[in-house]
Amino acid sequence: MLVFAGGCALGKQKIVPDSIAKCRELSRDGVAAMERSDWKNACDLLEEAVDTSQTDIDARRHLAEALWRTGAEREAVVQLEAAVQLDPRHAPTAVRAGEMLLGIGAVDRAMQRAEEAVALDPALATAWALRGRVFRRQGNEHRALADMQQALRYAPHMTGVLLEVAEVQYALERPQRSLTTLHHLLDIYPPGEEPQQVLWLEGLAYGALGRHTDAVGSLYAASGRGAPRVDLLYQLAVAEKAAG
Repeated sequence: MLVFAGGCALGKQKIVPDSIAKCRELSRDGVAAMERSDWKNACDLLEEAVDTSQTDIDARRHLAEALWRTGAEREAVVQLEAAVQLDPRHAPTAVRAGEMLLGIGAVDRAMQRAEEAVALDPALATAWALRGRVFRRQGNEHRALADMQQALRYAPHMTGVLLEVAEVQYALERPQRSLTTLHHLLDIYPPGEEPQQVLWLEGLAYGALGRHTDAVGSLYAASGRGAPRVDLLYQLAVAEKAAG
């Protein structure tokens, strides 16, 4: 009975093919290189991992990210599109593929991936945010705003989406709504760490509402975040003049 039981236990052990084991090892080393920002080494290791096991989805995802960071954007898209084909039901992969496609200007293909991701997981905030960005790139600000606000329903503290919502609201001549969104966004950052772009847009929204003294304060604070930009300094001068 002991021999029989032992034989059954051995029979249930899964033997991993050498190619998969090697791929996983290379992938781990590649990810470690990514964490060190050693992007060239990461690309080399992950390319070898993909060559070792063509169907390993994670290796392709990691390789796509490493290639993207080195500026090899179209090669990154090829790898991530292959990952989508291997795992078409994984919504986050479709979203990242869409983000990369939008980054290289393939707007229609990015929309296709966004639609797929929303259909696969209607509660995935990044899917709605991607589709909103695609609509914005197409010049459809109203649809963009609706999708980005939907994204915020599922993830209220996505700083990038909050900023984009505020930008779209300002572009649609809704400065009060833009300002409300910006104040929600600014509450997320510790005092003194507010990004320049957020303070800048806050100043513009104040100016559009005729609150010129407040506009000066926001734009002056923005000018102290990073290198002062000529257009920002111009807007500050305009606000100072309007404030007297």
